[in-house]
Amino acid sequence: MSLNELAFKLNAHLTDEGTSFDAVLSEEGVLEVICSNNEEFPINIVKTETQLLAITPLFSVAEVQVDKLNELNEELLFISPAIPLSSVGRQGETYILFGAMALNTAFENIVHELEVQAENTVDVLQVVEPLLV
Repeated sequence: MSLNELAFKLNAHLTDEGTSFDAVLSEEGVLEVICSNNEEFPINIVKTETQLLAITPLFSVAEVQVDKLNELNEELLFISPAIPLSSVGRQGETYILFGAMALNTAFENIVHELEVQAENTVDVLQVVEPLLV
């Protein structure tokens, strides 16, 4: 399924939990998905030769209290195994939440993963909020 087809299907879909999606494909080939269960943090989906990567930017290094950077990194390593279907990482100066799916992942599973990633974003930010500026 192409990212354009995925966007079309997501925009027409409502989950059993009542989550809807607003998906827009950029000219750069990145599918930006906003889940109604977390509209503040879009999920960016890119397609590689082997997988779909779902990436949610969380915050920048500059938003971390200077004396709390090591504590933040330790906390993220500690909570990462408890975050279903997602991992925490850093790209350049931005902390991210990400997940990966096979190209042949069923649409229903993609929807589930996006819904969970949106929820995980809120959970991670609640844990690290005291360490941010």
